[in-house]
Amino acid sequence: MKNVQLDYSQLLFLYAYLRLVDLSLDRSKWTTWDELQDYFKNIIAPSQIAQYLINIFNLPQTDFKNFNFIPQNKSLLNRLRPIVFNTVPLKQKEVLYCCKLLFQFDESLHSDIKKYHLGIERIRIDIAEYYSNVLGRMILWNDLEKLMKIEHFWQNEKIDISKLEEFIPKDFG
Repeated sequence: MKNVQLDYSQLLFLYAYLRLVDLSLDRSKWTTWDELQDYFKNIIAPSQIAQYLINIFNLPQTDFKNFNFIPQNKSLLNRLRPIVFNTVPLKQKEVLYCCKLLFQFDESLHSDIKKYHLGIERIRIDIAEYYSNVLGRMILWNDLEKLMKIEHFWQNEKIDISKLEEFIPKDFG
């Protein structure tokens, strides 16, 4: 399968969004699912992010329910590519896997579940592992510091946060 080229702003946006989802899911353990659903009414829908990726990379039609892929950790040498080229290579399967995670979260977000459960925790862990091990290894340290403070559901109001809007790329429709 071919590679796709993420530009650096797209990489930061995707990382920020996935981290926002991870932190929001983690905080939702202590509250009701309805409250998390209400929070995401004011956030870009995960399915919109997945569709954005599908469109910009012209990804093939995929049966995400039966799509299996185990992403490999990126090496720390991958940090040099954005510095030199301002692009980040990802395998098409890595992007499809990200879309699968986003669609899984979107499905659970629009379901009628009442509280956090083991299936949701599995989605949260998969998202966290993906953005940390695949995307995070290609982000420059100073940007990673800002991304660590991304806004999220049930956040501490006393700390400085980074707004998701700061990371939305120009080509996001």
